[in-house]
Amino acid sequence: MKSRKFVATVAVLVLAALGAWLLWPRAVPVETILVQRAPAVRTLAVNGTIRPRLSVEVQSPVAGTLTALPLDVGDRVTAGALLARVDDAPQRAAIGEAQASVAAQEVVLAQARRDLARFLALGEFVTRQRKEEARLAVDQGQQELRRRRAALVQTREVQQRYEVRAPFAGVIMERPVDPGQTILATSVLYRLADLSAPQVTADVDETYAVDLRPGGEALVSVPGRSAPLRATIVFVEPRVDRSTGAREVRLSVAQPLTDVPAGLTLSVNLIVAREPSAISIPRSAILQPEGNPQVRVVEADGNVVERPIRFVDWPAQTVTVTKGLAPGARILADPEAAAPGTRVRLRD
Repeated sequence: MKSRKFVATVAVLVLAALGAWLLWPRAVPVETILVQRAPAVRTLAVNGTIRPRLSVEVQSPVAGTLTALPLDVGDRVTAGALLARVDDAPQRAAIGEAQASVAAQEVVLAQARRDLARFLALGEFVTRQRKEEARLAVDQGQQELRRRRAALVQTREVQQRYEVRAPFAGVIMERPVDPGQTILATSVLYRLADLSAPQVTADVDETYAVDLRPGGEALVSVPGRSAPLRATIVFVEPRVDRSTGAREVRLSVAQPLTDVPAGLTLSVNLIVAREPSAISIPRSAILQPEGNPQVRVVEADGNVVERPIRFVDWPAQTVTVTKGLAPGARILADPEAAAPGTRVRLRD
């Protein structure tokens, strides 16, 4: 009889233990992030494009017919090289007329000087008034000769405007006209660019551009190159483009980009700030990042609790927490993986 009661008691205890084991809440396996301090870099990722260091639309200062247009797209030119010549026949005629005018005045002046010399040689046999008139004729002749010579120089300078020369060494990017074409003074003959040291330009939202300064660092990823290139901010547009709400930022790349075509789109990471010791967590680990930011922390007993935080709101996948977390804490990598009060265990 006693043995039967003992067996029954043991059976009841086993069933109770089994029921408790089945009904007891099991710890949910989760992935966590260990909070710790480490050096942090705050970056801003934007798209940039290659732009020539210098770029200009070459125009002719005079209208007329193109008699020479020796270059084409892709040709390299040196500074001062002839780019185009406009028919200067009317100007050559003007130069000939100015030269003839100078020669005629030189004859007039030579005669005035001979007359003055003769009157001076006659001495008292010529009246004083006659001598003064001769001197005045020489002075006026000299002034007129200087004026006509200056006009000749000006006419020759105007003729030089019929030859268009390269303002700097570069590459012809475009030639929208052809030889023999009649052009206006506003016509574009070439688009010339200096590709020897191209820059990278990017449009940055005005909200974030306020933290950028010339001399700042950046990393530029160029298609076909395994590692990003270091770059330096050389210019930040002080004005905001009202149509886009952005400011232009230009960067100089440390390594040459002579083999990279102008206009190529690049990935640019602007380094806004470097912090020697900061707490950084993924933005995806934050609940309600736009309003009341919180993270879910796993306490020492394995229970999940919510904790409010503050962080530097920056358009990046990783953000810097300024309040609410201490080194050594563990937070849920996916805050939706377990609700507050849930008992969890670290996933292997």
